[in-house]
Amino acid sequence: MVAAWAGREPTMEALVLIGSQTREADDAVWRADAQSDWDFQIVTSRPEMFFDSAWTRGLEGGTLRAYALREARLGDVPKINAVFAEGEADFVILPAGRLGQLRQATEGGQHRSAGEVRRQLQSLAIVIRPGWRFLHGAEAWEPFYRQIVAEVPDPRLDDAAARALADGFVCDWVWVRRKLERGELTAAQRVLHRELAETNFRLLHELKLRRGERSFPEARRIERVAAAADLAAVTVDATCAPAALHAAAAKSAATCRELMRGLVGGAWRWPDV
Repeated sequence: MVAAWAGREPTMEALVLIGSQTREADDAVWRADAQSDWDFQIVTSRPEMFFDSAWTRGLEGGTLRAYALREARLGDVPKINAVFAEGEADFVILPAGRLGQLRQATEGGQHRSAGEVRRQLQSLAIVIRPGWRFLHGAEAWEPFYRQIVAEVPDPRLDDAAARALADGFVCDWVWVRRKLERGELTAAQRVLHRELAETNFRLLHELKLRRGERSFPEARRIERVAAAADLAAVTVDATCAPAALHAAAAKSAATCRELMRGLVGGAWRWPDV
């Protein structure tokens, strides 16, 4: 229903299906299953049209139940989460003018050197590389997508970035400990999951890539691709009780130290805090 609408809508320059629905059926780890939604990128000359749900009335055969405007991985572009009676779909809205500027910069070779152009293209590359298929606008935009996949590597953590993450972890860990001592258990639990666990997920992802192992960002499919010991190390399982939270914070700190040893050896040490 989305492809048919895109063909009728004059402001639509391209519609790209991405994500698990495009992947080969023999990829047992990453293929679509009964719980998979549908992921699209929309290249449009009128991104503001998607700031509310009125446009979905043009989707024949779709009954909208919920609609949320969020922020996508590619900088500050909008992302739509939509729940239809027929299933769930995510739409990343890419302004055609902005994407055209990135395409022009790529034609000039700016994607080959460090800078904002490369950073933004890496954010796009990591999303589309696992699978993408044009449903509308292929003639104008598919060559650009192919070039990105072929010439722009996924974003990675170098040693300096890993050390910066670890330094931030220590600061957040101290904050969590202070809140636990004060009895602010809910606040401590929130940061334990949002900051400490997230840092360890990112460090483990980079470590697995350096080992030549399969890994996906944002802890996606980690239960299928991580060794049991790695999964146990980064998993946070704590009720909102003092003993459980203290134990989880200590375990997270031990995991951070171990991951950093694997990444940078003795080039980073846990400070005396």
